[in-house]
Amino acid sequence: MEFRQIEYFVRAASTGSVSSAAAELHMTQPALSRQIAELEREIGNRLFVRTAKGVTMTEAGEALYSHAHQLIGHMEKIPEIVRVAASGNRVLRIGAPPGLPHDWFRRISARVRAADQRVQLSLFEASSDEQRRLLRNGALDVGLLHARPREGHAKHVLTQPLGAVLPPGSPLAGRKSLSLADLDTLTVMAHAVGEIKAQEVKLRAAADAAGIRARWVFRRFSHHALLIADLASADAALTTQASAAINFPDWPWVPLDALDEEGMEMLVRTWVTWPSAVQSGPVEVLVQAMMEEAENPRSVHRP
Repeated sequence: MEFRQIEYFVRAASTGSVSSAAAELHMTQPALSRQIAELEREIGNRLFVRTAKGVTMTEAGEALYSHAHQLIGHMEKIPEIVRVAASGNRVLRIGAPPGLPHDWFRRISARVRAADQRVQLSLFEASSDEQRRLLRNGALDVGLLHARPREGHAKHVLTQPLGAVLPPGSPLAGRKSLSLADLDTLTVMAHAVGEIKAQEVKLRAAADAAGIRARWVFRRFSHHALLIADLASADAALTTQASAAINFPDWPWVPLDALDEEGMEMLVRTWVTWPSAVQSGPVEVLVQAMMEEAENPRSVHRP
């Protein structure tokens, strides 16, 4: 199996057409079809079902597609890792979840450099669920998860209040805080499970317990979040202030004053985690920097 065959497969899966993918790759359609057929033979499963309109992925194809983007991303990191290693330094591969405060991580990075200039931090953007898989596969050294991991080492390093971003002109924009009752009958966008896992599960449960009938729109927050909210005619989007500044720069953010079904304050917590087998110096330097930052009065961390 060759890496370029994986890239060919991803392009064909993304376009839904072998001919379109071949045109984008500057290949002939028969040549691309041969490469995909060879990949299918090596894997031992059909990846596509051919139709008159193009191709659709089989279950095996969907499974490969879900991992192929991560594989391509890691392959692209190889030159960086080799370059840093050749200089005598060590790259520490860290998973970055949605809503990670940039200023907070910049301060972490500065602390790490001050403690050991040979350590270079390299971020991989991935949801908490994706990071768990990457940690198990050895593709990450350290993860930053929005749910306490059940295996490996873990320390709670960051807590962020949950709030709502509101479209400009919203009658709720001038409030100092919002309650769940303020969301009743509104269209509310929130992070889907796998992003900030507490949200979809706990928000539904808390809203149901309070008799709130919001129209939920659960999505993965990305650089398209604002467009998704606009198209859904969302009245609010629940997220952290850091995520709001990145994804909704022109929407005001108001803290959410609410309790979950168990009576606990609704917060977004982050744990740093690393596999039990990893006990290297760079990981210790990073964790120590995060614990020190947790005591920093400038930090958004709440104990």
